[in-house]
Amino acid sequence: APNINLRTDNISSGIILKISDSGIGMSKEAIEKIFDKFYRVSTGNVHDVKGFGLALSYVKTIIDMHAGTISVKSEIGKGSTFKIYLPFNHG
Repeated sequence: APNINLRTDNISSGIILKISDSGIGMSKEAIEKIFDKFYRVSTGNVHDVKGFGLALSYVKTIIDMHAGTISVKSEIGKGSTFKIYLPFNHG
């Protein structure tokens, strides 16, 4: 069963949302591409990956439309943490 943690922080200019897991993690090369449309992290010759590689692209687009930011830190074998910042005023 996956271990997923959510954390929110209110700061003076907006909200920070952190989503962490203890999954397989990602390489630096994968992190650079995960927000690109249709990109899916390769699992070698195993073809059990589901989806079309669109979700994180859509997430980034929506966050950008609200003048926010999204970043990710990840380590192979230790999991990933996504950090989303949404400002209160996005003019």
